[in-house]
Amino acid sequence: MKHRSHNSAVVLVIGAVLTVVGASIYNVLPLLATGAVDILGFSDAQVGVMSVAITVGSGISALLSGLWVRSVPWPRSALIGLGGVLVTNALAMLVHGYWTIVFMQGAAGFFATAVICLGLTILSDREESARGFGVSNAMQVVYQICAILAGPALLRMGGLNGVLVMLAGLSGLTMFLAPLLPAHGRTVETQGVSKGLLKPATLLSLLGFGIYFVNAGAYWTYVELMGQAQGMTPDVVANCVAAGVSAGILGGALAWALGDRRGRVWPLCISCAMTVAAALLLNGTFGVTAFLLAGLLYFFAWNYSVAYQLAIVNAVDTTGRGVAMTQAFAFFGSAGGAGAAAIFVRPGNYHAVIWLVVLAVCVSTALFALSFVLHSAADSRRGLAEALP
Repeated sequence: MKHRSHNSAVVLVIGAVLTVVGASIYNVLPLLATGAVDILGFSDAQVGVMSVAITVGSGISALLSGLWVRSVPWPRSALIGLGGVLVTNALAMLVHGYWTIVFMQGAAGFFATAVICLGLTILSDREESARGFGVSNAMQVVYQICAILAGPALLRMGGLNGVLVMLAGLSGLTMFLAPLLPAHGRTVETQGVSKGLLKPATLLSLLGFGIYFVNAGAYWTYVELMGQAQGMTPDVVANCVAAGVSAGILGGALAWALGDRRGRVWPLCISCAMTVAAALLLNGTFGVTAFLLAGLLYFFAWNYSVAYQLAIVNAVDTTGRGVAMTQAFAFFGSAGGAGAAAIFVRPGNYHAVIWLVVLAVCVSTALFALSFVLHSAADSRRGLAEALP
């Protein structure tokens, strides 16, 4: 079979679909937790262990992605990753023992993250990569909303197996797209990969990505509790959060529409300002309107910002592996944010979350800006050196 160009529209769609499938387990984690508690009788602590297994498996997979994402043929990589998600979730449907579920979901997280790392790498090879990352983010939000809305019905009809069937089926269907991928993408450095990833501009961008997700981990962990602490009912809080999450579709769509026309750093600065504004709306006493507006601003900025963060990592990284490895920084940064916030919050008092969000997003934006400046300066010096006789 003659493989398509890595810049074709079909490959763009497949790359975006792979990111949706790869993020599917993490995005429906609340459904897995609910099914494990209500159907299988797991305790809250046991569900926490399952979540940790998924996070650790995903983080390890993202770190290892730099070893294979540019060397193993893409169709084979896709088949192995998708097949792993299919098999692990299928096995989890057959045996519902506690440690079996924990192990299988950890393994599923490992394979799923390999899939999203491949999808992001495919998207990174396109011109104006922020556009591809934007549509990927929007598609992930659409899937997450649909899955969460369908979740109660799936749990009623099939218990936890209903959710596992959805995850396994999605990966199984996507396997039919794998042969349409090109064997590889653009030409990148193959020597001194470790040195390339440790270049100041690349390292700063990866650290910026991780610190951004410190903010995300803290906010996502406590946002519903913050609303309930103001006297809102759980239903009102859930509806406001769902509406806020849906605004992420618009954030991803805007990145797709604009591409690089406003550069890459300015969109991050705008997103930073929106995130700070969203956090400050929740500082002190607030009502339903402020809570809803904060959610809309926050999730719009999240999906708009991440598209350009990935684009900057892609621009400054000469190895072609940095975009895949961002997911490790995201997982560990998110866990760090949730853990740091837990140290300082008090019942009914979540001011620590607000200031952690503000600090993390501002530091992250500064690191990305510095990374881009260092990269631009290095390019200028390189161009001048080549022009000299």
